[in-house]
Amino acid sequence: MPPTRSLPLVALALAVAVIVVHAHVVIGGTTWDDVRYHTEIAPPRLHAAASVQGGELPAWWDGTGLGVSLAAEPSHGALYPPIWIASTPRLLDLVLLLHLLWAALGVAVWARRRTPPATTGVSDPAALVAGLLIATTGILESTALRGALPALAHLPWLGAAAAWLAEATARRARAEVPADADVARRDQARAAAAIAVLLGLVGLVGQLAVLVDAIVLVVVIAGRRSTVRWLAAALAGGLAIAAAQWIPALLQLGRGAGSEVTGLPLSRLIELIVPGSFGTTDPDRAITALAGTTPWAPSVFVGAPLLALAAVRTPSRRVLGVLATFAVLALGVGRGGWPGWLGAPELHLAALVIVLAANAGAGLDALAAGQRRAVLALAVAAGCSAVALAALAALRGKHPEAAPAIDRALLNGGLGLICMIAAIALAWRTKGRAMPILLALVVLPSVGARDSIAPTIARSIVDEPPPWVLAAEASPRPMRVYRPVFMYEHAETVEDAMATFSGSSGARWDISGARSNDPARLPDQDAVWLAAAREGGALIDRFGIALAILPSTMVEPRRNPKMVELGRRGAWSLTALPVAPIAAVLRGAQWAVDPGDATALLFAPGGGTNVLRGTVVLRGAGAARPDKGPPLPCTIAGWDDGDISLSCTSDVGGYAAISSSAAPGWSVTVDGRDTPWLTADVLRRAVEVPAGTHAVHWSYQTPGQAIGLLAAALGVLSIGVLLVANRQRARNGV
Repeated sequence: MPPTRSLPLVALALAVAVIVVHAHVVIGGTTWDDVRYHTEIAPPRLHAAASVQGGELPAWWDGTGLGVSLAAEPSHGALYPPIWIASTPRLLDLVLLLHLLWAALGVAVWARRRTPPATTGVSDPAALVAGLLIATTGILESTALRGALPALAHLPWLGAAAAWLAEATARRARAEVPADADVARRDQARAAAAIAVLLGLVGLVGQLAVLVDAIVLVVVIAGRRSTVRWLAAALAGGLAIAAAQWIPALLQLGRGAGSEVTGLPLSRLIELIVPGSFGTTDPDRAITALAGTTPWAPSVFVGAPLLALAAVRTPSRRVLGVLATFAVLALGVGRGGWPGWLGAPELHLAALVIVLAANAGAGLDALAAGQRRAVLALAVAAGCSAVALAALAALRGKHPEAAPAIDRALLNGGLGLICMIAAIALAWRTKGRAMPILLALVVLPSVGARDSIAPTIARSIVDEPPPWVLAAEASPRPMRVYRPVFMYEHAETVEDAMATFSGSSGARWDISGARSNDPARLPDQDAVWLAAAREGGALIDRFGIALAILPSTMVEPRRNPKMVELGRRGAWSLTALPVAPIAAVLRGAQWAVDPGDATALLFAPGGGTNVLRGTVVLRGAGAARPDKGPPLPCTIAGWDDGDISLSCTSDVGGYAAISSSAAPGWSVTVDGRDTPWLTADVLRRAVEVPAGTHAVHWSYQTPGQAIGLLAAALGVLSIGVLLVANRQRARNGV
């Protein structure tokens, strides 16, 4: 019998199931236990949402380093509209879970469609379980913690839309009556419009790897001579929408320090079938021997049932081509280091798993019917799981430091193996008479291993301001804090990270970490901090970093009477320092064409500095000016992200320097007149001012954003024209 078509009920059941599985995050007082998520991934997205809710498009962000471009760095995901509702950590968690549900529902919808060689889609229970299997994978939850899930969540819908376009085109070619041809043409237009919108959303997330995978998926599944015109229109419209993110991003390339990802170790493939979070920073859960020292995803767990059932029905050649492409990308890219903006290999692995999940629906139906091929596939999966668990047990003896993680994986994997054996016995003996129990046994292993795959912590740790935030509130704004690179002997917990302003975690409370690992940071920043290690106090003073986390032994009043301890946590103190103003007129000037020469002037190789406090080092060539005393502070009339107003006074001409990144996109006026600015002290900006009192106003505009938004508007317009024109042709009988 053909499967029933009750999509609303499938969607409702899937939503309830996903909520129940993630109830501890949805309605409980917990969030994910992942340091990188809370200190690097969430902060820029939270700020983007706050910007939009404040009536402005995301542009500049002062929450990390000396400020970075928020919109031009694709990994920030700042131009993806659904993120704009996530102005709190809880809302961001919910938005990501909604995308997890969207991905699961997309897999169910794609599984239900007719795709060759099948003549019908799968049953509703099988589609439901296929969606739930993908929603409980560690690989998809890991992409949520790295900000890439919103892009991946649209892939199954793109697969379904591509299949829809191919099917509608075939129906139109076979149509014998004009009415049938009109219906097929209408479906072609709708499918092309859906592809364009979904592809545009994927591009706006800022994950190039997923955008490439999405294009490959659509072209391979729907690419035929008869669909070229529709595909071209869909791809053009989708890429035009994505241009809002990628035109600024392409202009940013080379201007930021960027980040790097590495290849996926082949040894980690064992985690595909053994539940765990082997790539986490938590030493009790990590297995470095398998995940390597620089893993991107905390977990790549998929589950043996999903992999086995996806192999029951042989996919079409086109789908096999997609799977092969994604597999090669997952295992091949990133070897020897890979620019982060190109995407981690785990993203291609996640895309591969999504395609497999859609194909697993037919395997679930076959298993429920007791078909021999499905039972054998699950038996092979059970055997592979047993071998993997035995290998993991052997690894335990060689790496006792990983014993807690291995023991947890052995327990969860063993329970999963028992469930698979029970499912095999049930399918073999009942022949489809116990389908609910059978499907429950298939999905239980991944549901039962939730705490191992995606551990959680109390939400209060990230929601409530730590004591140091309250202590720092009296400091002048903008507040910037110096934090040592290494503060903990072992990997820090989320509580440690939030309490001591790790990464960009302090940005929620307007506290910026002066040292930044943000990919959009200036390329010279790391070199400056390295050089300043010989004279760190000079750098902190020059850039006006008034807060520092220092060993408590350094903050004894007798040793450093000018330091004020604001709070103490263990062996570390939050300290207020007497530093130069964050915006001031410097009356002395030196010049250096090369950033390395400027760095050597500021921080001499042998220690100390060759530049007095009242002198600025400018990039370029010009006449030097002698130092005429300490910096003269400017009055800060307003300091918002991308908009800074100052009043600066000096007895002689000088340079109004401001401790804000020297990134392209900034412009400045002095007394209302546009004035060229200069890179100062390698990392910040300065503008020349004559003697007297002057109003200095800095403003930021993301380079290329206007062109990108125009292209996106044209893309949306083209989709509307496509639908309207098709409807008009149908009315005219063309």
